[in-house]
Amino acid sequence: MTMAHELRFARLAAALACAALLPFAAPAGAAPPTAGAAPPPALTLQQGMQAIEAAPAGTIPWQLLMQAKTVQRANKKFGPEFTPQIKELNNQQVKLYGFMLPLDQSRKQKRFLLTAYSPHCAFCMPGGPESIVEVIADKPVEFSYEPVVIAGKMEVLNDDVVYYRLSGASQARE
Repeated sequence: MTMAHELRFARLAAALACAALLPFAAPAGAAPPTAGAAPPPALTLQQGMQAIEAAPAGTIPWQLLMQAKTVQRANKKFGPEFTPQIKELNNQQVKLYGFMLPLDQSRKQKRFLLTAYSPHCAFCMPGGPESIVEVIADKPVEFSYEPVVIAGKMEVLNDDVVYYRLSGASQARE
């Protein structure tokens, strides 16, 4: 791993740790939380799976992205192995339906993670790297506990801490 990748990994890990330890932003239209108030209850794993299975037409199914496997390479480093169908998504405009995992406490997120499953614990990632997409939005997206549709240019990454990235992203209409 190059020094730049190590620094990027450290920044992402620190952001994830901070996001997990800090209270989430309030849902759109909600009154500001009072001190010590807990966020709304997270969806159960079963509810999260049902939401993803009911993804709107025109969105990339998470089941496709989850076909990526983590393998050990000749250089003894681990990384992704993508199916031909996943590789075809590289540099394509796509829509994804998933749950926002904020990386800071703002109501509006310009850089966040989109996950296949609802976070069920503030200290746990909701899945592996094949079920998480880093999103870099052109304009900040209002945080929501409900699933959202995000559109952008898909990047399939061979040598990064995440397997997928949506750049030039924006919230899409379902």
